[in-house]
Order: sequence, then C-alpha cells, then structure tokens
Amino acid sequence: MTRDQLYQVIQRSFSQAIQECQQFELEQGPQDNLTRCHANRSREWINCLAKQLLQVSKDNHSIAEDKFLAFYRGNDKDRQVFGLNEFLFDIVVAKMLELNTASGWRNAKATDGMLKAIEKAIWIVESEFQLKDSRALLVDMNKLALAKAKNKLFVMSLDPLSKMNTWAEQTLKTLTKGDDAAVFLAKIPHPKDWSVNQHIELIEIL
Repeated sequence: MTRDQLYQVIQRSFSQAIQECQQFELEQGPQDNLTRCHANRSREWINCLAKQLLQVSKDNHSIAEDKFLAFYRGNDKDRQVFGLNEFLFDIVVAKMLELNTASGWRNAKATDGMLKAIEKAIWIVESEFQLKDSRALLVDMNKLALAKAKNKLFVMSLDPLSKMNTWAEQTLKTLTKGDDAAVFLAKIPHPKDWSVNQHIELIEIL
C-alpha cells in the first residue's frame, strides 16, 4: 500500500470514529468524566481503523475473503479463534490458514476439526495518544520493532509545538532500520481535540 492510499484509509477511519463518537455522546448527554470520554474515542478509533485495514487487505488480494481476520479489542466476532479479541498488538490484520489438530495430524480420518492459525501479519498497528510521555510511546514502538509483518503503523497525537513529533519520527526510524516491512508514522489529533482539529499527517519511515 502506498502512503497516499494509507492516508485515505486513516482519513476515512478518523472521520468515521468522530461520527460514531458524536452520535454516542449526543445520546449519552454531557460527559462528566473526560478521561472516560477520551478512552471511548480512542477505542472507537481503533475499531474503525481495524475494520478499514481489514477491508483493504481483502480487496487487495484475490483469495477467499475469510482468509483474512482482524484482531483488536472491540472485535468480539472472531474471539473464538484464539479465545481473545486483541492479539499482542492494538491491531493485527492477518492472513489465516487452517491446521490439523494434534490428534488429526497423522490421522486423515480424524473428525475433531481444524484450527485457524496466522500465516502472516499483513498489518500491525500500535496507537498511543500520550502527549508528554515518551516512555509510553517507546514501549509501543518497541513492540513494532519486535514484530514481523508486511506493514507496520504507529499512531500518535498530533502536536506541532511538541518535541515529541520529531523525536518519535527519529526513534521509529532507528528502531526499524533494516526492517523489511513498510513502516508508517501517523499523527492525528488527541481525542480531547477532535471537535476543533481534524488534521492528519502521515510519514513513511524510509
């Protein structure tokens, strides 16, 4: 996926997350707890981005649609695959395969079913909106450095006046040097700023 294509995906996801949260917050009335409001916005952002990346991954491959799954906290539909929603990262979009169970491995007549497994990760995403905690961002960047995937995306808060922006770009470049993956850094407004700022920046880490 090119930088421009990913930018469109992020833009659609962000716009959808804002719409979903506006509707929810309108129905809920005034928010007494801003921390809870911001956490809900962050979760909705992950939900929308995961769904968009999953759909794009399906569209870009000429194989059966059910060969791709997305794992993220808000996805209860595929929880039965591994007994969890979130699989190591905020978002994993993966190409799946089926394997025999141990009992069926050497027995062609076994009837106890098959197991789904991850053949390869198409997208791995970490999103961290902390504005002044570089350690929190570094923890999630380290996860991307350890991972093996076709594409990696790190999402942070957009704050043009903060040193964190330049630091994050240089740090991610250092941690992923020599990586075979396409690595991207996205900057979107912190959930507290969604009503006044919808600017997005996206950098491909080369």
